[in-house]
This record gives sequence, C-alpha cells and structure tokens, in this order.
Amino acid sequence: MNSLIRKVDGLLSLLGKILVGLLASGVIVSVFLRYVFSIAFVWSEELLTMVFVATTFFGAALGLREQEHIAITYFIEKMPAGIRKLLAIITNGVIIVVAIFTIVYSMRMIGKVGGVPSPATGIQRGVYYAIIPITFAITVFYAAMNILGQFIHVDEPVKGYKDDLDLLQSVKREV
Repeated sequence: MNSLIRKVDGLLSLLGKILVGLLASGVIVSVFLRYVFSIAFVWSEELLTMVFVATTFFGAALGLREQEHIAITYFIEKMPAGIRKLLAIITNGVIIVVAIFTIVYSMRMIGKVGGVPSPATGIQRGVYYAIIPITFAITVFYAAMNILGQFIHVDEPVKGYKDDLDLLQSVKREV
C-alpha cells in the first residue's frame, strides 16, 4: 500500500512540476512576444489558462496528501487522541462524499457540453473539463488513505520530491 501511495505522490508531484514549468515558460514567451514583437496568440493564452487550472487542481489533491491545506487546528490539538482520530475520519469522509458528488456532476457536465470546441484551439471542452473528475478521484484516494492511516501505518508524505526522476524510472521498470 505504501509503495502505491509513494508512486502516486511522486507521479503527481512530477506532473505538477512539469505543468508549472510549462506555465512559467509559456507566460515568459507570451509576454516577450507581446511586448517585443507585438504578437499575441489567443490559442496560447487559452492553453496557459488550462495549464494553470490543471496545476491548481492537481496541486489541491497533492495538498490533501501533504496536509498543506489551510486548517485551524488549535482546538483539535487540545483534544484527546481518540477524538482527534474520530474527527480526522469524519473530515476525510466528508471530503470523500463531496469529491464523489463532484465527480458525478462533472461527468454529467462533460456529457452535456464536453463536445463543444473551445474558441481558440478547437479542442473539445471535455478534454479540459476532464481535469475535474481525474483530480477529484485522486482526492478520494488520498482521503481514503488518510482514513486508513488512522488504523494502519501509512508512510508520511515526502515533501519536495527531490527524487522524482528516480521514482519515474522505477515505475517504468515495474511496468
């Protein structure tokens, strides 16, 4: 189980780094072209917006795993361990329920409007909107692991993921 979690952590972190790199380089190139050559590509702005959205959604899922979301824990830290455990289970249970509703309704939305092409790139909106159910499925996975971690040992997340490329190589070898 811990091996699977570490692989998902590493792949999600690597994906986030790639998306942030694309976003940063795309913005730099767009700004340079706009201000130096007075050239602007509408399609690049649309793609950069979608990369930004993807970065946010994938980062939010990883933030759940790393316990990096904003939380006021003063009162919870003062409670006995049993109550803290119960509150962690309830909190992650609520996260799972909300995420499942989001997956279901985002799939309905994709079914209704996913075939409409975006104005600048012509890519079907369903491709962009697929970010929602994918990232919320990852959120369900992490919330379930947080609940499971209340009963069995689940490794703490390794923040920073300095060994992303090594992890990617190990995943390739196993596949």
